Amino acid sequence: PVIMVPSHRSHVDYLVLSQVFFQDGMLPPHIAAGENLNMPLLGTLLQRCGAFFIRRGFRGDKLYAIILSTYVKRLLRAGHSIEFFIEGGRSRTGKQLAPKMGMLSMCVDPILDNSVRDAWFVPVSISYEKIIEARSYTRELGGGKKRKENLASIVSARKVLRSKHGRVYVDFDEPISLRAFAAARGFP
Repeated sequence: PVIMVPSHRSHVDYLVLSQVFFQDGMLPPHIAAGENLNMPLLGTLLQRCGAFFIRRGFRGDKLYAIILSTYVKRLLRAGHSIEFFIEGGRSRTGKQLAPKMGMLSMCVDPILDNSVRDAWFVPVSISYEKIIEARSYTRELGGGKKRKENLASIVSARKVLRSKHGRVYVDFDEPISLRAFAAARGFP
């Protein structure tokens, strides 16, 4: 299995790697998406495109953590690719956010406990000439409140998606064998 960890700048990020995979005739990855995107119509569409929805935070909820971890392990055992954004949320400044380690540990633990033989970790950078959320980011950086995603905002975004925003650049770094990485650090 391949674990792709792209930067997260835009809601379009969810679609970019799937489109790259689709164009190259490969099966798109399963994508960890925030539960805020699991809304009528859109949630169903995203699930059919490989998304699985997770809570932003579940510290202290051991049952939820066990169920999510078991699901991730099952995906890896079956050889499925997984995509998640290590920052958890989108950067609104263009700078990389501090990593959240939950999903990463859920991908590494099955390798360390020998449930999965190996997986390949692939750092990915997704860059845009112009981010479609630029106006809302400017408003938020100026002190405005972040507006919660809802179906009405998604429907009104159609005109934004039709406008020209320049090119999207996707760069893949060298894959890292998690088994080899762990062995080099003294893990069996």
